[in-house]
Amino acid sequence: MTVGADSPTPELVADTHCHTGEGPLYHPDEEVVYFLDIPEADLYRYDPATGSHERVLDAEGAVGGFTIQESGDLLLFCDEGRIQPWSPETGLGDPLVASIDGEEASRFNDVIADPEGRVFCGTMPSPDGEPGTLYRLDTDGSLSVAVEDARLSNGLGFTPDREGLYFTETGASRISRYSYDRTTGELSDRETFLDASDLAGHPDGMTVDAQGCVWSAFWDGGRIARYDPDGTELERVEFPARKVSAVTFGGPDYETAYVTTALGPGEGPAGTREEEGSGAGALFAVDLGVGGVPEHRSRVEY
Repeated sequence: MTVGADSPTPELVADTHCHTGEGPLYHPDEEVVYFLDIPEADLYRYDPATGSHERVLDAEGAVGGFTIQESGDLLLFCDEGRIQPWSPETGLGDPLVASIDGEEASRFNDVIADPEGRVFCGTMPSPDGEPGTLYRLDTDGSLSVAVEDARLSNGLGFTPDREGLYFTETGASRISRYSYDRTTGELSDRETFLDASDLAGHPDGMTVDAQGCVWSAFWDGGRIARYDPDGTELERVEFPARKVSAVTFGGPDYETAYVTTALGPGEGPAGTREEEGSGAGALFAVDLGVGGVPEHRSRVEY
């Protein structure tokens, strides 16, 4: 395992002071990185070419994740199970899902489009302790349950052969790997890919690199870590923030990793940088020495 003096050095590129920075995703049409401040329902856009960033949406409620539609619009996954399109030209569109029964006190937390344009979208536990759910949103707009009793749904990623789906449950400190049927979207045969219960911090957002290895961000762990397909840790990269929340690859050749961090302890009030680290709440870029692959686009009708 590589860690220490030879590890890559992250560069702070957007000093947003996010309560809960999350969900970075590179938009190849615009050549920008979009990312969220979840509880503030703020959507940010970072332009690597100019080094500038701006807040492009200040919505109500919370936005927990998004995908890029085939059209280039974003599909936002919000509080109470609301799913709503947004584009920089026309703003928010009408919700295609207004709410989900049983999710009135919860919100979506992380999402991913699959190769067929469906979206796997997970929810948080409710305030009374009810576990979350991983849903599958099909291209016709219908919802079904993919995984019940999810213990704080988080990062998702596909194996290179598109026959497996990684699913992070932060509350259980584990990443599972499911068999994935591309034709039907069904998940089966869960196995534990990473048991992080004895590690510092908890696995949060994740991505899969071009060599098929998993990069996981560690909330309260101050790092991202790389794992080979059998779950062996290969490398760690540390950040000046305790709450490292998500990682994605971007750029024209997907050779730069973008990493979000947070100031806030989950759903509670935001902390300070004295408590959480000098870069807490910012977006970072880092050259990991390995590239990524483009994320799939959603193709949900609305």
